[in-house]
Amino acid sequence: MPEPSARRIIKKKVAGHGHHGGAWKVAYADFVTAMMALFMVMWLLASTDAASRKEISNYFRTGLLPIGDLAMGTAAQTTPSVVEVSAYPPEPGTESIHDTPAGAMASKIKSKLDKLASYDDQLAKVMKNVKIMVKEDGLVIEAVDNDGMLFEVASANLKEPLERFLRALAPLVSMTGAPVELYGHTDARPFAKGSTMSNWDLSYARAAAARGILEDAGVPAKMITGVIARGATELHVPNDPLAAANRRLSVKLTIARPADTKVAAVPPIVPPPAQPAVTAPAAPAHH
Repeated sequence: MPEPSARRIIKKKVAGHGHHGGAWKVAYADFVTAMMALFMVMWLLASTDAASRKEISNYFRTGLLPIGDLAMGTAAQTTPSVVEVSAYPPEPGTESIHDTPAGAMASKIKSKLDKLASYDDQLAKVMKNVKIMVKEDGLVIEAVDNDGMLFEVASANLKEPLERFLRALAPLVSMTGAPVELYGHTDARPFAKGSTMSNWDLSYARAAAARGILEDAGVPAKMITGVIARGATELHVPNDPLAAANRRLSVKLTIARPADTKVAAVPPIVPPPAQPAVTAPAAPAHH
């Protein structure tokens, strides 16, 4: 008896609305994230002032965001020992130099640089040789090459630690709005005979290189009013002209000390001189 042939069974799936997977969830999440970022930016623009927006812009440009406000009218919270004062006799009844706009600004800049240095070991090493000096017409921020970590020998190239310091300083300088002058200093080591380079050229080239870094880090070009070469004429260690500490870069901010306001004396009122009386001629007598 022949065996029955095997029956083949074909199952057909009915078309319907099955599960579409989770791809749409990823797209939706990306859309929500983008919208949230958009509203955050709109909220920041609407709720911050111009100074805060400038700080945020400097942060995205340099990666460094100063903490707090640099308004010149705000009193300084601390007066660190590194802030030096140039000697000049205070006038009786006038404010201390640390209470001037330059003194307050020096304290703020020092405080903020120290804050940044606490997160950056390389910047902290540079800050050990940075002095902020308050002058009668402003302040000077001076980086001294004690450890040979700022400048390459006989070269205008600035080393990475000094460039890092200048990029940290740039947002603080730009927010002061004060005119900026850059001074280059060298030691007294002479160049080889016949060299086309001199200490004057070297000090200028280093100051010019610092200018380029500050501008690239956000300092407006119109704020920089001078790039000045000092060569070896202003030695930091006069009794050792070849010392590394004589190699320095100075950034001067001109913040004029307000003049004392005095009430001018009111001049006395002097009456005009009396005019002589004019008498009419006597009438002729009638005879």
